[in-house]
Amino acid sequence: METRIVELEKRMAYLEKYVEELNEVIVDQQRQLDRCNRELSRLQPKTAPSPVDEDRPHDEKPPHY
Repeated sequence: METRIVELEKRMAYLEKYVEELNEVIVDQQRQLDRCNRELSRLQPKTAPSPVDEDRPHDEKPPHY
């Protein structure tokens, strides 16, 4: 019986450490995702079509043709 308890305690210690490591990975990924979302929000206005572009048909040739 004692051996089983010791084995279970070892497994529990391993799992606790593993859960902590996974939590650190999740926190790091969330930080990276937050940075990516901020960067995307910053870049979106720069890529939005201008009102001039919206008035021109997409298949129209540029003026220099």
